[in-house]
Amino acid sequence: MIDDIISLAKESSPEKRHQLVELVTTLFVNGSDSYQTEEISLFNTVLENMLPQMEDEQKQVVSERLAPIDSTSSKVANSLAREAIDIAMPMLTTSKVLKTEDILQIAKTMGQDHLLAISKRSHLEANVTDVLLERGEKPVKQSVAQNNGAEFSEWGSRLLIKLAESDEKIRNAMMERTDITESDYDKLIGQMPQQQQVMVRKLREENEALVRDLFHEASKVVASTKLERKASRINTKVTLKEIREGKRCLSKAITQLALSNNLFDICFLISEVAGLGQKYVTNVMVRYDATGIAVLCKALGVEANDYSSLCRARATNNKQPQTTVDKWIADYQQLSDRDARRLLSFMKIRLSTLEEQAA
Repeated sequence: MIDDIISLAKESSPEKRHQLVELVTTLFVNGSDSYQTEEISLFNTVLENMLPQMEDEQKQVVSERLAPIDSTSSKVANSLAREAIDIAMPMLTTSKVLKTEDILQIAKTMGQDHLLAISKRSHLEANVTDVLLERGEKPVKQSVAQNNGAEFSEWGSRLLIKLAESDEKIRNAMMERTDITESDYDKLIGQMPQQQQVMVRKLREENEALVRDLFHEASKVVASTKLERKASRINTKVTLKEIREGKRCLSKAITQLALSNNLFDICFLISEVAGLGQKYVTNVMVRYDATGIAVLCKALGVEANDYSSLCRARATNNKQPQTTVDKWIADYQQLSDRDARRLLSFMKIRLSTLEEQAA
């Protein structure tokens, strides 16, 4: 392997240089988890030296393939991240090699396409979102608001609430976040057209009783419930990891667990994916109504057929008739995705407030 790299490195023709980059990139990607430090250093050194001679098409391929590789050198990642957007995008959106200071520098100096790509990273610190909101045009600001992994400074949050007055996309995105205050939530509702305000306030009022029940009764319900983990071929911790990596669908995992009436592990998965305490999820799972579990499932994108499987398992656990299952399924079809996400956001904000008040 090393001999092949050295041999190709001695060649000066464009074809041989292209082959060298292709070989090194492939070797790097395929064995990044097993190579020794010396080998990783060799691959990075070759790529660093070859970057200025690469054609844009090859740079784009290299960027796409190396963006997920954490052992890519900072020099390679930063160089590719400052290229034209087609080349830079994979690095800007996914590379963990780029540190906060690198992202900040790029955000302060590059154009709108680069800012938009940065805004889609899985996590953004508040000092980065401040720069994106300050320099970014409308699409960037909207993307930042929609990014649940973006942290906001007090200034950034105030700015987005203000922008939401005239930007429906930002308003909708902010109403689905859980890192805003109840006061901000009220302001966002007040910015909506009157008919929507009435509808959202009604949904919130109906949800308030559920939230208070969850807060005051969740621990008692968990203590008294007979919900137990049942035999299943699914390893829920592995399943959760795969869901977070996008390799598995929460909706289908729920059906598989529901078929064995394993409500305990379904509660675990929903709790982890929703970011809601497991005692609260267990509470809504064993209640005789379906309001809470319907909101959680719809907000998390659980499909109707998979929700139906869960309903049947819940009815079996609660000894409820098929007519009740049919009603739960019909109600689920009437609940919109957006309303469910808003209700989940409100639920988490209110529970956080009640927990703080009780502390």
